[in-house]
Amino acid sequence: MKKYLLILLTVLFCAKGFSMSDKVRIGLFVAPGLSWMKPTGSEIHNGTIGFGLQYGLKVEYYFKDQNYGISTGIYGGIDQNGLHGRDTLTSLNYGRSVLERYNANNIILPCYLLLKTNQFKHKFRLFANVGFQLVFNVSARANYSSTILSPTGQPVTITKENILRDGNEVQQLIPGFRYFPFDFRLSAGGGLEYDIHEKTSVFFAIHYNNGFVPVLNDRSVNPKHDATEVRNLVFSIGAMF
Repeated sequence: MKKYLLILLTVLFCAKGFSMSDKVRIGLFVAPGLSWMKPTGSEIHNGTIGFGLQYGLKVEYYFKDQNYGISTGIYGGIDQNGLHGRDTLTSLNYGRSVLERYNANNIILPCYLLLKTNQFKHKFRLFANVGFQLVFNVSARANYSSTILSPTGQPVTITKENILRDGNEVQQLIPGFRYFPFDFRLSAGGGLEYDIHEKTSVFFAIHYNNGFVPVLNDRSVNPKHDATEVRNLVFSIGAMF
């Protein structure tokens, strides 16, 4: 506990140092929301919605008058989502649909163009940003709703299975299965910032992130025509210094 408190105090001290510049600001935020998979082909019928989360350190650099600049930082993230009705698993499960749930933890490097209005009512600013996120999945686990017989006749139970590991148990059911460790997401959002001090403010925002890299790969699905992509919608609250 003392270790994490020391880290937080160090970050806040650095933030105080950065706040001396009108061009650079630093902040912390947390953004819970929704995450889902979007299948685009006919092999997988439905995506399911789960919990999504992003959190971390923001850095903003302004070009002029704090009306526009660049926003970046380093984020952590959680995507909990899934699929329902994959034909390959349905055929192995005596015609019964299988619910696939996936839980990925990631590190995110964002880059946004940031636009802000002038102050109104002496305290408030509206802002918008558009850009992209580079997402690196550092862990990914799978949980399937039922035990399934593999093509060789062996029962396979998928519970907290590490699907970034080559030779994982999902590959016994879905030949060539792979969970991709990288994603590129276009991102857009906006919100409201409220000044509580000359150099300190709090903000509230909403962001939509659209993945463009097929996160799942296997031999039964052509990723060019039957891609499954990750998308999320998160609601941010944080402070800038």
